[in-house]
Amino acid sequence: MSIRKKLILSYAAMIAVPILLFGLTIALLGNLLIKDALPGAGAGGKSGHSFPLGSIRELFMGRNELASGLKFIAEHDPKLLFDQAFLTDTGAKLQEVESGMIVIRNDEVAYASPGLPTDKILANLSDGRMKAEHPGPPSGNQWDTIPFLSPDGSSGKLVIVSDMKPVADFFKRLLPLVLLTLLGALIVTNGLLTYFVSRSIIKPLYALKEAAGQIREGDLNHPIQLRRQDEIGQLGAAFEEMRVRLQASLGAQLELEQGRKELLANISHDLKTPITAIQGCTDCLRDGIADTEGKRQKYVQMIAGKIAEMNRMIEELQLYSTLDTGKLPFHWDTVDLTAYMIQLVNELRLDPRFSGTEVTFTPSAGTEQILIQADRQKLHRALMNLADNSLQYMKGETKKLQFSLDEEPGGLYLLQIRDNGEGIPADALPRVFDRFFRAQSSRSPGKGNSGLGLAIVKQIIEAHGGTAAAASQQGEGTTIQLRFPAAKPENGGIQ
Repeated sequence: MSIRKKLILSYAAMIAVPILLFGLTIALLGNLLIKDALPGAGAGGKSGHSFPLGSIRELFMGRNELASGLKFIAEHDPKLLFDQAFLTDTGAKLQEVESGMIVIRNDEVAYASPGLPTDKILANLSDGRMKAEHPGPPSGNQWDTIPFLSPDGSSGKLVIVSDMKPVADFFKRLLPLVLLTLLGALIVTNGLLTYFVSRSIIKPLYALKEAAGQIREGDLNHPIQLRRQDEIGQLGAAFEEMRVRLQASLGAQLELEQGRKELLANISHDLKTPITAIQGCTDCLRDGIADTEGKRQKYVQMIAGKIAEMNRMIEELQLYSTLDTGKLPFHWDTVDLTAYMIQLVNELRLDPRFSGTEVTFTPSAGTEQILIQADRQKLHRALMNLADNSLQYMKGETKKLQFSLDEEPGGLYLLQIRDNGEGIPADALPRVFDRFFRAQSSRSPGKGNSGLGLAIVKQIIEAHGGTAAAASQQGEGTTIQLRFPAAKPENGGIQ
């Protein structure tokens, strides 16, 4: 639930709960108080109403009905006011609704309901007060005087008296209790809702603040888990994603730094070996140890070979640096990969370094042309790196280097390079394409191996939109798997 919905619901509850409590208070307290103020009212009375205002409404309706009936009788059938049975029965009905009546004929009281302050009312009537009305909350007594003519022609008065004191006492006792209850309900409801809503917002904000402080101090190992679906939960998820990315970035940076340190150590080791050899050869030439032309040529060739090794390592460093920064330009052509591999295999067979090595190529069955977008020169460099790497670690008498090409679902082509070399250790296999990484078994001095060959291969293949993977088993050889996407037809013809 969003914070906006929570606030809307809390505001609605702040209004609805006090109103509900207000109604319940009137029903409960009023029902208790009205039994004292108006005997017979309430849940246990004749009216059967548990809500006190229902009893009060019936009280006034009963009074109005009786008063209207008496007024009608006084105007149209005043002889009933001389019937003592009628007066007694009507007086009893008036008494049930806290009322009464006085019948005056010839200035004498002919009938008065029991319990009425007759003298007081007559004194007020003698002063000319025909009605007693009290504005505002009802209190005290009120009466209404209705003149009539008797059958013998004499005049009379019908006084209908209502006792308003019980109703007034009821409201005087009820209203303060209701107001206090309403005030208490507002305070408790608003206080509790404000506490719980603010707590649901502030508590996760403190958690985010603590997490931000830990991130600021460089501690990225504590996950942020708010388990919420609102805006704060989304903010926490964004914080967690930021933490994970920072942790990954820091880990990559530390790994890169460690790789650079290893690179410096490896390069210094590999450069020191040919430099030492060159220095030894130059000392022999300078000191006259090479006293024949044959010896001098042998030392010169050795120097040239060591210089070539150093040039190769330096070139790989420059190439990888350019690939890593994305500044190396690629020149794309639509290449028939089958024809390209046939040409490459023929080149390897003629290479003196691969003499004694069985180099084969198995094209994809049933496919005449396999077209990919490639930079011929960069792809040649990647495949030569793989061939050289395989050649270095093939130690058996029979050396085999096998290339195969297959078509895969999804518009991909799989090029595999297999050798029967010593293989790669299982713990080193996941990292063979990492930058600056070299398995310990590959530390062969004098081979000019910088540890960047496979990393360069991965960079070049990924630049072609493909992927590079390795599978190996120690003692049985290694298989490098290169996958390329098929070229789109609109990209042009074969180059």
